Amino acid sequence: MPLLPALAVVLPLLLAAQTIEEQEWHLDALDVYGAQAQTRGDGVIVGVIDSGVDARHPDLVGRVLPGTGFGSSKGTDGTTDTDGHGTAMAAIIAGTGRNGGALGIAPGAKVLPVASAEKTQFALDVVAESIRWATDHGAKVINLSLGFTGSTTPGLVRAVNYAVEKDVVLVAATGNEGKAVSAPANIGGVIAVAGTNRTGQPWKSSNVGAGTVLAAPAEGIVTAAPESVYSSGYAEMDGTSAASAIVAGAAALVRAKHPDMAAKDVVNALIRTAKDVDVPGRDDRTGFGLVDPAAAVAAQLPPVERNPLLPPPAPSTDPAPAAVAQERVAQQVVVKDRLPFVAGTAGGVALLTALLIALPTARSRRRPQPERVSAPGTPPTPW
Repeated sequence: MPLLPALAVVLPLLLAAQTIEEQEWHLDALDVYGAQAQTRGDGVIVGVIDSGVDARHPDLVGRVLPGTGFGSSKGTDGTTDTDGHGTAMAAIIAGTGRNGGALGIAPGAKVLPVASAEKTQFALDVVAESIRWATDHGAKVINLSLGFTGSTTPGLVRAVNYAVEKDVVLVAATGNEGKAVSAPANIGGVIAVAGTNRTGQPWKSSNVGAGTVLAAPAEGIVTAAPESVYSSGYAEMDGTSAASAIVAGAAALVRAKHPDMAAKDVVNALIRTAKDVDVPGRDDRTGFGLVDPAAAVAAQLPPVERNPLLPPPAPSTDPAPAAVAQERVAQQVVVKDRLPFVAGTAGGVALLTALLIALPTARSRRRPQPERVSAPGTPPTPW
């Protein structure tokens, strides 16, 4: 990545001397403040299956529960993050925005970190195990800002079905390669989130298809990062990873406002209140539309019989339940890549595959002083 284009992104922010929260354009675009006037997500635990979460970050202090680790992170409690991606997602979901820092969609929620990174990739069985663990340890919403190209596996399908049966809302990124929706976003019952740009239109690098459920901002998203990875403690990113985290935060708001509402009804509220931004009705690029947190929280809809994203029940002539029928079509797949943390594009070709741009550490709403931005260092491993 050439230095000049990177600085071209950062310099306007420096000149504006905005706080980090003021740089989070998606908060105003989605009327997140209107949603937070109704609830801030208190009492809801959001599982973040990722690279771990830096529990010491000022915007996450007191919001991160002890979690766990699998794969190469086995033996940890998930509260450290040497990559940065998990911390970024956690802050988008539940950042407290202290002193003008990164404000999340549901700042009253708690984050349950599940560190599942396998150095250059997530393994399918590790993600499946992580979903089960988060489900069994109190998560009412699980964010999966990760994905696998190709089909899924029976084990991952079983894990998703297990969480759905246990009344968990699952949210996953569709992917950033401009291809088909990745797994686990393409599994029935999961809210598959594609991206939108600053104008509210479909983000051109999103993976899309019939499985797309919702859309959320995925371009120029400002969030927190471990200071051990990026000295400013903040970063800007593109990608459906961020979009997924935004929707997970919205789901947490709905669950906090309506603590007795079943997961299937939370999903229904999110898709029924989404704003059409592409062709009328559900479409491949944005699903049911752009997530509307305030409308979803305020919605009063009758309960639905089943998760609207699940496949229809098996015919009465087939004794196998729908979950088993769904698993039968899952195919074994060799996984090679994780979703890119950042994916700036031109003509569909990724230019920023794994670069966090350091932002000023302006933390006060009164005359914030920006930090000098130096050239980016070695980028982390892409997802």
